[in-house]
Amino acid sequence: MERDTTVMTGYNYGELCDDLLVETLSRLPVKSLMRLRCVSRSWFSLVKDPKFICKHLTRGDHNRLMVYNEYYIDNYPVDDFVVVPDNTMTDLHFQNFEAAETRNYILVGPYEGIMCLSEKWNRNKINVWNISMNEYRILPEPPRPRNGVSGSRPSNTVIFCCNFAVGLDPMSNDFKLVLIQTLHDERGISSINDCFPNVAVYNFSTNSWRHVEEGLFPMGCYLGDEAMNNVYHNGFCYWVATTETPCHYVAILSFSMSEEVFQEMRGPRVPPITEQIEFEYWTIGVHDDYLSLLHVEESRRSFGLWMMKGGFWTKHLSFGPFIEWYHPDGFWRNGEFILESYGGAGDCRLVLYDSNHDEIREFGITGVWFSVRFLKESLITVRE
Repeated sequence: MERDTTVMTGYNYGELCDDLLVETLSRLPVKSLMRLRCVSRSWFSLVKDPKFICKHLTRGDHNRLMVYNEYYIDNYPVDDFVVVPDNTMTDLHFQNFEAAETRNYILVGPYEGIMCLSEKWNRNKINVWNISMNEYRILPEPPRPRNGVSGSRPSNTVIFCCNFAVGLDPMSNDFKLVLIQTLHDERGISSINDCFPNVAVYNFSTNSWRHVEEGLFPMGCYLGDEAMNNVYHNGFCYWVATTETPCHYVAILSFSMSEEVFQEMRGPRVPPITEQIEFEYWTIGVHDDYLSLLHVEESRRSFGLWMMKGGFWTKHLSFGPFIEWYHPDGFWRNGEFILESYGGAGDCRLVLYDSNHDEIREFGITGVWFSVRFLKESLITVRE
């Protein structure tokens, strides 16, 4: 006889034993949760509850580091994905990330455990793949850009790059995918102001897209080619953006998953390394449950960690100086950060810096450049 322990969704679990059960289950890997959902109807409902899925993603007990690495063999450029299988980062050796079925696609992500794949020859053909659950969905094509709006867009544009984000709309309890296509005139680009956004939001529950009005998107922001410098936190997606206006702050582009509105935030005011804010000197993440920025300071050998508290940027810590120049590649966990050395002739290196013990550990790989990604174990279902 099945015992159906009542576990309410919406975080009204009531009894202490239910709270402990939810806390315990949120620490388990996805494969274990997939088996345990067969225990009872309430466990099945819990594992599918968006708030539990978010709690599981936020804990990140089973996250792994994924690195896109470009290097040269006999003067021929080679790129590949590698993964650190040890999520504790005690053992820093890599394994190749094999995905034969993705050869004809550009892989972007993963975002909250969801990899976005756009066809190389048609960027409007987009698929999503939950790697942990091995679920795959072919999305309908996103809405086409509206030509000639307010006379500001040329009639013939092409896609220069695509940026994505995935997160929960806390009002509707629906997971959404945000697509930002950067378009430009077929004649080419001479400045950021020659680029035009096409923004759409996809709902996982309804399998449908909605176009986001262009006037809501700050035209001065530019995200770069398949930028990974973004994060989802508490109902908002954030990207580090750059502008052509000389300034002493970095721009943060935020998107409300509930209201589907963009806003531009100013980052911390810091002395510039060059006359213009450089995109690669900043990385965005979450530290101690606060939106945070890691910044290369003026010497290029020291770093400052800034946290958004009470609507203001507060400098939480500084570390360095190091002997070498580094730039930030990503946040890991518990005060650990991924840094990339400045090298010449393909000699860039990836290191893990532990700010708690002031220690640097080498990953043991070199390359022309790296793009660091975080593979979260995700319960977001994408099965059609």
